[in-house]
Amino acid sequence: MQRAFAALHELVREAGADRFARIEAPELGERLRLAWARFMEAGGTLGTHPGEQQTFGEGLTRFDSMGRHDRTRVIAHGLRLCMGAQARQEPSRARSIKPPPRHRAASTAAAARGASPAVHAATPVAPARSLATTTTMPARAEPGPAPSVEPPLAHAPVTVLPRVGPSTAAKLEARGLVTLEDLVFFLPAGYRDHRERKSASEVGEGQVLSAEVTVERFRQGFARGRFFASAEVVADDGTPISLRWFHRVGGLGQRLGLGARVFVVGPVREFRGRPSIAHPDVYPLDDPPPPIAVRYPVVEGVGARTVSSLCRAALERLLEIDAIEDLLPPALARAQRLPPLPQALRLLHDPPSSLTPQEVQELDRGRSAAHRRLAFGELLLLQLLLLRRRAAWCGDRAAFVTPQGAFGREQLRACLPFEPTAAQWRVIDEVEQDMHGGRPMLRLLQGDVGSGKTAVAFAAIQAVVAAGAQAALMAPTELLAEQHLRTLEPWCRAAGVKVALLTGSMPRAQRSSLLALLGAGTIDLLVGTHALLVGDVTFAGLGLVVVDEQHRFGVEQRALLRAKGERPHLLVMTATPIPRTLALTAYGELEVSLIDEMPPGRQPPVTRLLAGRPALQRARATVAKAVRRGAQAFVVCPLVEASEALDVSHVEASAQALRALLPESQIGVVHGRMAPEDKDAVMTAFREGSLHVLVATTVIEVGVDVPGARTILVEHAERFGLAQLHQLRGRIGRGGGASLCLIHTAHGPSSESAQRLAVLTETADGFAVAEHDLAMRGPGEIFGTRQAGVPRLRFLGFGGDGTRMLVHARQAAAALLDEDPELRQHPQLRAAIEQRERDAPVYSAEAG
Repeated sequence: MQRAFAALHELVREAGADRFARIEAPELGERLRLAWARFMEAGGTLGTHPGEQQTFGEGLTRFDSMGRHDRTRVIAHGLRLCMGAQARQEPSRARSIKPPPRHRAASTAAAARGASPAVHAATPVAPARSLATTTTMPARAEPGPAPSVEPPLAHAPVTVLPRVGPSTAAKLEARGLVTLEDLVFFLPAGYRDHRERKSASEVGEGQVLSAEVTVERFRQGFARGRFFASAEVVADDGTPISLRWFHRVGGLGQRLGLGARVFVVGPVREFRGRPSIAHPDVYPLDDPPPPIAVRYPVVEGVGARTVSSLCRAALERLLEIDAIEDLLPPALARAQRLPPLPQALRLLHDPPSSLTPQEVQELDRGRSAAHRRLAFGELLLLQLLLLRRRAAWCGDRAAFVTPQGAFGREQLRACLPFEPTAAQWRVIDEVEQDMHGGRPMLRLLQGDVGSGKTAVAFAAIQAVVAAGAQAALMAPTELLAEQHLRTLEPWCRAAGVKVALLTGSMPRAQRSSLLALLGAGTIDLLVGTHALLVGDVTFAGLGLVVVDEQHRFGVEQRALLRAKGERPHLLVMTATPIPRTLALTAYGELEVSLIDEMPPGRQPPVTRLLAGRPALQRARATVAKAVRRGAQAFVVCPLVEASEALDVSHVEASAQALRALLPESQIGVVHGRMAPEDKDAVMTAFREGSLHVLVATTVIEVGVDVPGARTILVEHAERFGLAQLHQLRGRIGRGGGASLCLIHTAHGPSSESAQRLAVLTETADGFAVAEHDLAMRGPGEIFGTRQAGVPRLRFLGFGGDGTRMLVHARQAAAALLDEDPELRQHPQLRAAIEQRERDAPVYSAEAG
């Protein structure tokens, strides 16, 4: 049973990591249900009463049909149950730890360790170990217990605080709050100014009410597995108000008895014709709200006032012994007009009543100087880490430097069947400067679908071959690798470059022969998939690594490929537009090039949004009409086959429906579960025009070049990210002429999904789409799933002020390193960076 519990616990923690970043992963529900079934079969129990366990099991049953919010509630509930079960299994813990003598913990705490308030998945509730170096104590001759080294107080568990036992500690850990340091950096979600009060009748829609009320009715319980509580109260001016709660809040029943007089605080909304407050703060009359109330994010099972008092108590404990060390150099803090870190934290957790209304408003919006201090400190550490890594890699001379004239324009024109655009020539010049400069190139190449990134890569390939080296091009799928081979073969033939393809499905004898030629230096360019990473793939002299659709690979995989050469040049390509914020964080080591011009004659497709379940039939009818007119069409579905949990279309059902609409047309199906040879046969038939419609999953997202395809329908598009949909939209119109993209969502026209998808109808600019996705859903959505190397930034909002602050932090980091490359004048800062590198050996997504 222990093994089954550990597997379930680990999976629930994985789902809750990075602030529930993986909560919408396609197979998460199935994995959770399987782990739950194995745990139940082993006779496991969670919770203190059967109802909790049953509620969690029912949540997993409906998990796939839930939205993000409901999924988050299920996982949070599971985390609490698992933490409680673990706390009951473990021996009782010491309730207090003596404060050590004046320890100095790393400032910006988890920022220096790369941790997130929601990511302490692998940390037990037991006292946390210090991340700082500890001195080994000498062995003692006399018998007795071995001496122990106490951790810094900042790393002490929350149980050192009064009234925090195993049960409360488990609930806090479910929210990622394990140590005093975690509580100190658990920032409030908002602030309310109670210094000026209005009567209930004077408060308008959306304004915050702070008033004395009398309770007339209160009830709480569960409905369909969800907690619900409501109270009907009357303000002193006679205004009736409804209060509602949708998650548990400790002590509600005791505070809201019939006839009780209490203070309630919260924003007023109209509900069923009367004022209503969702999740109000409730205070006894003898303990009214403070002049400026601090609101923290919800910690399920722990009252808001308890969370607030714990955060303030943790801060006071650390300030008493000066255990919060400010890593930001004072001169830099003054230049950026930022307060010292201890002062910033005190302002955030315990704002003084002397603040002006404008200052309170800045706190509530997260734009105060204290907020900027935490964000800037986090960004400075990140940029120092990235720039030091780039300097370390580029400090040595590249093994292969391209000769003068290797990028000759006439030579390239003789190999390419088209004239490169001005944007392509500009990027080729940037690549030439890198590869001719003597240092290894580290460059990210961005360009929309069909902008001509492959031609730029070819220019670099033929130049490095001219220098006597070999090149490798890695693609995420065999389909895309074969597409690259078809494109590059005639160009390489004209340039005298010998090219070969290596994939996982290649026969053993053929593979052995190819590897022998590669090791002998006979092959100049090797195109392949993950098969390039296998240990026996050896190059005679690898001088250039090209990684296409980089977000499909893990950071470690790209690092493995680059390690097959001695300081080779690196060109990372992506058709997914990356906003500047993300480019400066996840790709901070790389210089960025942009192809911002499309080939002549290429028109952006017209995009239409069709909302509601009945709209799917209209969308399919539009596809059928386009096919009858001679166009080829893609139809993309979220699933391969029917699912009991998800009521969305799948490949087989859509193909059957289209066959009924187009009985005389040939309709093919392709998806990731098919054998490679079967997929190749279908794609070849579609490319040659034998198939009129291709029904597929997102396997066709990249690398499919069918000039005759002028229509695409994406069914249940709410299941995809905007940037991913933009990629799919790029599959059509590649042969020139008008093209049509149909985006369907099962939700209504006024739904949140429809509003999000409407962005695609308003712009064909991939960067605008990506910026919108980044602002709405965070960095993971840019690539459809959380990218392994995207930094976990706790205090930075992506976009707007965040982007400007990021630029300033990068400039400050560069200036610090120019003046002091080894950071010898800033030893604590250097130690924090080195600690971060030890905790995350491969941190950014630059390819290792």
